[in-house]
Amino acid sequence: MKSNMLLMGMSAVMLSVAGANAMEYRPFVGLTMGIQGMYYDGGMKNPGIDLPKDFIAFGIVAGSRFGSYDKIYNGGLTFNVDTTGTEKITGTFNNQEYAKIKTTNLSATYDNYIRLSGNKMKRIDLVLGTGLGAMNYHIDDNDPLESDETRWSTSVAFKAGLDFELTKNISLAATMRVFLPTRGQYGIETSYIAGGAIKYVF
Repeated sequence: MKSNMLLMGMSAVMLSVAGANAMEYRPFVGLTMGIQGMYYDGGMKNPGIDLPKDFIAFGIVAGSRFGSYDKIYNGGLTFNVDTTGTEKITGTFNNQEYAKIKTTNLSATYDNYIRLSGNKMKRIDLVLGTGLGAMNYHIDDNDPLESDETRWSTSVAFKAGLDFELTKNISLAATMRVFLPTRGQYGIETSYIAGGAIKYVF
């Protein structure tokens, strides 16, 4: 009985080691760029103030894919840091500049890579992901009597896009990422980044 249990245990260990050896890990790093859109809540909206809704976003991406290259499905983890250029907050009627605003997004997602291409030499994948992160916006007020403000919120992140493998080491991505802040009365209801990335895969 003990020998049978020992054999079963050894078999389980050997199977788990074989599975680990069969798993392929492909870490990557890259650069991102796109358009970030903002939807403000009622606390930020003011008929006399024109809040910018579109920003140029750029950032860095890193992570790893795992799973056999020849399989239809791969999993992965991705970490993104995105920031935007500064945009003006102006008067609706007089176009006077009152302040400047910029944003930052940090996110980590679990990604599902689903092969779409039939050519096993170069993958084209549908990428669907979800995860968590943090986001902020910083307002630099032009009025010296008013203080600048930076507000943070945790966020839920969703991702949908396509990955195009150019070579085994270079890939391009086109993605839409949506960020939903969880903090009440944060000032922003929803934010999204539509853009692309170039990644080096190790």
